[in-house]
Amino acid sequence: MSEYSVQRFRDGFALVWRDAAGTRRRHTLAAADRVGAEAEARQRWRLGDRTSWPVGRLIAAYREDREREGIATVTRQADAWKAMRTFWEDVSPRLIDEEMCRAYADRRGVSAATMRYELGMLAVALRWAKGKKLIQEAPTIWRPAPPARKERHLTREQFRRFLAAVRAPHAQLYMVLAIATCARPMAILQLTWDRVDFDRGIIDLNPRGRIQTAKRRPIVPIADYALAPLKAAYEARQSEFVIERGGKAVASIKKAFAAASERSAVQATPYTLRHTGCVWRAEDGISMPELAQLMGHDDSRTTEKHYARFSPAYLRTAANAGNW
Repeated sequence: MSEYSVQRFRDGFALVWRDAAGTRRRHTLAAADRVGAEAEARQRWRLGDRTSWPVGRLIAAYREDREREGIATVTRQADAWKAMRTFWEDVSPRLIDEEMCRAYADRRGVSAATMRYELGMLAVALRWAKGKKLIQEAPTIWRPAPPARKERHLTREQFRRFLAAVRAPHAQLYMVLAIATCARPMAILQLTWDRVDFDRGIIDLNPRGRIQTAKRRPIVPIADYALAPLKAAYEARQSEFVIERGGKAVASIKKAFAAASERSAVQATPYTLRHTGCVWRAEDGISMPELAQLMGHDDSRTTEKHYARFSPAYLRTAANAGNW
């Protein structure tokens, strides 16, 4: 991820990088061995010349810091930065204003949700850089208004049709776990067998060492209907990952969703199943505090905002009031 390298130079090591103009630069390091040189290089790169911190270098340092802390959004940030890089890489944070952000949005021509994520990542990275004293001020980042929230869930009959059209065993297991845990896609894809406790009947969705963020990964019970598929997958396991293919972790499940959607004529995405599992539970009368814990919401008000209306008890007392 770093945009520099540590190379042998004379009898020691040097920090090597290219500046905004593409010119190769080199700084001799004091460390005498590779380990020390790597550590010194990281420190110099993070805390070096304050005049040479364009957005690209800040984003690289920010993502490196997030990865070191085990933050789960690193993969998505990497994908976003690929699209952002040509526009933002050499821009000085001091020059960023609303007009520049709007120009970027016009150039990208993507949805408001995607643009809000990309500019939001930029805003967070700049605030992080200010906190690390890499820049003096973090500019205000304009973002488009949030789009109307589109939430769609499947009926049980639709899900059965969709699941029947899923062919790969690893994808079938994913679909079952998505309904059973209501977990976010990445939490399921990163789940390892050491966090599936068959004796206690629980799944710990948070990897060891990962710091809990606003997108909390809770410990959830193993649903009765998920127990047999999980045990079968455990017996046939070829790696540490619960969702695996050919002995390797699965980075994305989107192709399996697209194929099953086409075969079944039931359109679904990974987040459709998370939403579906939550709606079904609300319809079955599960309380909002319980549902909030299952979903990893820190505040049940977030859960109530989106799922209370599906509960059979929602506003029933108010509706029945005033009976003549």
